[in-house]
Amino acid sequence: MLKPATPAPDSSEHELKNDWRQKIGIPLAILLPGLIMLLGKPEGLSIAGHKALALFSGIFILYLTEAIPLAITSIIVVPAAVLMGITNTKGALSGFGSSTVYLMFGAFVLAGAMTKSRLAERITYLIMKLVGNSAKSIIFGVMAANVVLAFLVPSTVARTAILLPVCLGIIQVFGAQGRSKFAAGLLLILAYTNSTISAGILTATTPNPVTIEFISKAAGGHLISYGEWFMYGFPPALLMTLFTWWYVSVIAFKPEVPRIPGGDQFVDNKLAELGPLCPDEKRSLIVFTLVVILWVTGEWTKIDATIACLVGVCLLFVPKLGFMTWSDANKSVSWQVLMVTGGGLSLGDALINTGAAKWLAVTIFHALGLADMSLVMTLIIIMFIVQFLHLVFVGTTPMATGLIPIVIGMADVVNVNPLVFALPAGMIIGGYPLLMFYSCTSNILVYGTGKLTVGDFLRTGLVLCTVACIVYALCAVTYWRWLGLF
Repeated sequence: MLKPATPAPDSSEHELKNDWRQKIGIPLAILLPGLIMLLGKPEGLSIAGHKALALFSGIFILYLTEAIPLAITSIIVVPAAVLMGITNTKGALSGFGSSTVYLMFGAFVLAGAMTKSRLAERITYLIMKLVGNSAKSIIFGVMAANVVLAFLVPSTVARTAILLPVCLGIIQVFGAQGRSKFAAGLLLILAYTNSTISAGILTATTPNPVTIEFISKAAGGHLISYGEWFMYGFPPALLMTLFTWWYVSVIAFKPEVPRIPGGDQFVDNKLAELGPLCPDEKRSLIVFTLVVILWVTGEWTKIDATIACLVGVCLLFVPKLGFMTWSDANKSVSWQVLMVTGGGLSLGDALINTGAAKWLAVTIFHALGLADMSLVMTLIIIMFIVQFLHLVFVGTTPMATGLIPIVIGMADVVNVNPLVFALPAGMIIGGYPLLMFYSCTSNILVYGTGKLTVGDFLRTGLVLCTVACIVYALCAVTYWRWLGLF
């Protein structure tokens, strides 16, 4: 399998940027909380809330700058929250024991099973064979593979890792040397549609279950089911995925030639290499089918997404039925993502429980003049703000854990169900990190091939993100209202 190339043209620029962030990040993360404490407690904020706000400001800076590893930043939340008197040890560790962390663990293991059995790879090549070998149809095939794999591989990083060697192989067959519109368009479609479709499927990306976790706590324990998230989120996600394919392949990066010489042969050779469906693929297919059925029927069976996922994980290790070893699972799990999720949830709990999230929401609410606006207009403005904050955040998980509590606080200010603001905000966070190459790991992986520039992301992402805001705003005033969201 081909592997992504090292970023050539802009790697030194990226390293300098990271070095600058590291030099300024730690001093800022110390000075800003200190300044907040020195300025005294704002009116309407509790003492614990004041401390939580100071802690949040420091962690926020560390997340933005990545001055130290994100996982360590998240672990800092635990001792800092206890030593500052914000919460006790049990409260500080609550995020690490949440159902969301276990759902993400299970998702990584399931993704590892798809990769080890090569079932995901086979599905990709079958889709490519089905769509044909014209340049546009191959780009469409990558998009279609992203849609299908989003249900089967609950990790945007894993899906990109599966499809990237395929895309690089196709680019090689295409014969494009250096930079080409076909290569740039294909790689952008790989990264972008991987994200956009994730907004509509609860288990497809980490910010989705993180959002559900916060909504559940704010709404007294009510969990949004897999089916409910799909009902609200999948139609706009699919629409944006199709629009992204059209815009990138027809407008922004129209391929230089209409057909790829040898494209059919390339796909046929890959399928021949895989041979007939092997026992591990069959086992993987059985387990995934069961898990998806449990996810879809969760509203009726009362089995939530985390339990369904863990059932599948356990079956993968049962002798004769399963084929995974702990070594396989360990290699497929991103422990950093689990740590960031756990620490972020603990920090979010501290903001909510101390009233700091609501105080921040009220302050932002009045500063933006939202008090005089309708509920729909307020929701639209929130979505636009959240969307373009992707410019400053590195990664969608820290963004979700940092912003969703504040968004829920805004819902509390106007006395509406937290679901109304948090659900679309979570979809925007998880589905539309399209503005810059550093916005999510999938973008970084395709940028690392050296076939894309920073400008490709910004120029294309700006259009797509603006259209996404319009699409989700229209959903808010029509589709979601018809379904009774608010």
